[in-house]
Amino acid sequence: MDNPADAVLFPGMGPARAAELGRFLVVDPRARRLLGVAERALGRSLLDPLAREGEEYTEHTQIAFVLASLALAERAEAEHGLTPVAVGGASFGQRAAVGRGGALALDELVRLVDAVARVERAYFTTAHQDLVSQFVYRTPEPALDGLLDGIGHERSGRFDDEVHLVTLRESALDDFVRRVRAAGGYALTTMRPAAHARALGGLRDRLAQEVFGRFGFSDPVLPIVSDQDGEPVRTGDEAASLLLESTVDAVRLPELVHRFARLGVGRVLVAGPDHLLHRLPGLNAAFTLVRADVKDVLKPRRRARAVAA
Repeated sequence: MDNPADAVLFPGMGPARAAELGRFLVVDPRARRLLGVAERALGRSLLDPLAREGEEYTEHTQIAFVLASLALAERAEAEHGLTPVAVGGASFGQRAAVGRGGALALDELVRLVDAVARVERAYFTTAHQDLVSQFVYRTPEPALDGLLDGIGHERSGRFDDEVHLVTLRESALDDFVRRVRAAGGYALTTMRPAAHARALGGLRDRLAQEVFGRFGFSDPVLPIVSDQDGEPVRTGDEAASLLLESTVDAVRLPELVHRFARLGVGRVLVAGPDHLLHRLPGLNAAFTLVRADVKDVLKPRRRARAVAA
């Protein structure tokens, strides 16, 4: 491809160590600047709760994940001379994408992530506690159909030809995982609470009523490619809808990949703590991937401490 274009892709939020995110927000100069904006927007410390938490899916870890992803993107774009023509995110990564795309200022984005997380926590205290979303790997679509036979479920995501997210009752999880392994597949992360499922319509309605009406989204400066249908998001209303509807709409990442390709993208920056995207065969086959992860920034400090010891 002649002069291929660049794009940024933000990963979804897998298991994230709060203390590691906190260290990155202190160590990296760009992250420190974003942290300052975030703490002023929140009116409270973000580092203090991060120091006390583990891998909980709290509002603090969610905000820290978004800040880290944005700082890593800024750092890698400068270091590698990247000039993105589009931006996207997988699942939770769309929050950072909306920020990088210019649809929501950072202080507003931080307040949005905080508010959404609090409503979600309150909602799942009483609703759908029996639902989980399970990642499966090396499980082709035709095989998955058979493995789910007789198990009530929703398809919550297709990340690659053999990587899927399925929402089901936790009481059926052991049977489903056993079937996947017997067929030669792998069961990866189990998401609690569940995500991207029509069963969560009540949560979507609460978020619409209690959160999203408080925020004004701008038309993006960069097209934000939807991970739900691959369409470019070009207005503020569409950006808000992208985040809100992700509560109930399945992730269809190949659609985003195809859209990037149609935009002439040849190099994709995966910016953020990533456990999945850089491993996807389809993404690697379509683009040259540039990775920017928290661990890459923290490693030199670990080595320096080892030498000093």
